[in-house]
Amino acid sequence: MEIEPGWFSELDPALEAARAAGKPVLLQFHREECAGCRKLYAGTYPDKDVQQELFQWFIPVRQNILADRATRSSYAAYWTPSFYFLDGNGRMLYSFNGYLGVEDFRVLLRLGKAAVDMPRGRYFDVINLMDDGLSLFPSNPRAAGMLFVRGMAMYLAGREKSAFRDTMAEICEQYPGSLE
Repeated sequence: MEIEPGWFSELDPALEAARAAGKPVLLQFHREECAGCRKLYAGTYPDKDVQQELFQWFIPVRQNILADRATRSSYAAYWTPSFYFLDGNGRMLYSFNGYLGVEDFRVLLRLGKAAVDMPRGRYFDVINLMDDGLSLFPSNPRAAGMLFVRGMAMYLAGREKSAFRDTMAEICEQYPGSLE
């Protein structure tokens, strides 16, 4: 069932492993002719920090977008590479389409993990994860998104409107051009 060490090639066994391990699933679609996929495999996935975070936080599964139509249809997948963050029941909570280099992929892993942890009430885990991401990647284009997610988790953890309001002010000050 695994295609390379740690990776699954079929979704159902990956979901079973995720439930057993208490981890979410990272589903990646690829195809043979995908230049972004080749760059991902050559440069992003071999990075030691990517490897450590990916396997610590997720059960990864990779599927050919052209071969498994049922899975592709259930997530409305149409692009490669594409990433779907799933809970142990296969429910998608976050997704992204396109190639990512090391830093952007590490930010994506944090945002995907936060999207899975937030509905589980793991607000302090999300806050710590976003703080880690913001300290490592303060200039990343998705830094404002990490700050926004941290603000939501802070609000939900304590129901303090001021926590979210302060976060919004921080976003406006540090990232004035962001959508957040």
